[in-house]
Amino acid sequence: EKPIDVMAKNLLMFGLTDEERQNRAAVKYQERYNALNELESLEVELDKPQDFLKHLKLEELEELSKDIDIFCTLESEANRQMIPSDSTVIKYWKNLQTVVLDEIQLLKEGGETSQYAVTNKEIEKLFTGQSTNELIKMRTDVEEKIRKTAHTAAISGEGMGDENYWKTVLGQLGTHLAKIELSEMHNKMLVRQLEKLEEKREEIENEDANSDSQVNESVGKEVPEDSSSNRPADVGDLEEELGLTDEIDMTSNTYAWQDKFRPRKPRYFHRVKSGYDWNSYNRTHYDHDNPPPKIVQGYRFNVFYPDLIDQTKTPQYYLEPTESKEFCIIRFSGGPPYEDIAFKIINREWNRSRKHGFKSTFERGVLTLYFNFTTHWYRR
Repeated sequence: EKPIDVMAKNLLMFGLTDEERQNRAAVKYQERYNALNELESLEVELDKPQDFLKHLKLEELEELSKDIDIFCTLESEANRQMIPSDSTVIKYWKNLQTVVLDEIQLLKEGGETSQYAVTNKEIEKLFTGQSTNELIKMRTDVEEKIRKTAHTAAISGEGMGDENYWKTVLGQLGTHLAKIELSEMHNKMLVRQLEKLEEKREEIENEDANSDSQVNESVGKEVPEDSSSNRPADVGDLEEELGLTDEIDMTSNTYAWQDKFRPRKPRYFHRVKSGYDWNSYNRTHYDHDNPPPKIVQGYRFNVFYPDLIDQTKTPQYYLEPTESKEFCIIRFSGGPPYEDIAFKIINREWNRSRKHGFKSTFERGVLTLYFNFTTHWYRR
């Protein structure tokens, strides 16, 4: 997939309201993706758009920028009339373009170690701890500073340095606000995707229950060995990739705060990353037409805590032993009103390098934990 494919598919599949989804029927690029009717695979990008962009090269970013312009044009043409400025689609593409152009400039100036990057990081400190409304007010104040310094420079010939500085601040502030809005939109997309996932989970559970019921009622008939044999062919893979069988039952737990707050289970994504290990043995005994068994390479978790009672405490995760040394339990604890949730995972050393996909953050009510294993993988 090209970068534009990932960004467009996310938006079309999960980023639109029902009304917007209905109005997208005429959009030309929908014909290319047909994403509104193909939700079964749930294969969308879980990373925020701005995080996804960090992995792209300069040429890919420049191509993505051109593609975004094309998509905005297609959107306007499809609707024939001017689209409201608060349209989800238009806001998404404009904010994404702002961040893409900033990433392009960063790479052209020399990347993360350049003076350009150092200056921007210092400027970003001005935005730390500010609410969106405070940042919008700051933008108005900065625009006023630019007007005043430009006026002073025109009269006295002094102050050009100040004007350039505040223009840089204004540009970075615009990028910062675009990232905030993209994060909020992305979280809404994740919730919609989560709803689809929960529907799929219920569908699988109902199929299991119906299959068991049919088996029990089939007196005198041959009982099939696999009661889930009526499932669609891809359901088994779906269970594995989405980790539907790995959750540990925590309903018997009690909490010191449950007299004050009714415990509820947080919503979550849990994905198992699997693939082929083309080591020397496998290269000798297998090929791409006859690949080796897939192995677990890592996990991805997104846990939603939108209504924490104590907003100052960051949810935590803990690793706990099991009876088997091959496995361990990872437990997520957010605090009231949320119950702990836990999953059985492979007990192997994590690669904690960001370059190799490690991520542990808590932003805007979402705890994100992504990790890959170092070398020793478990054959699933």
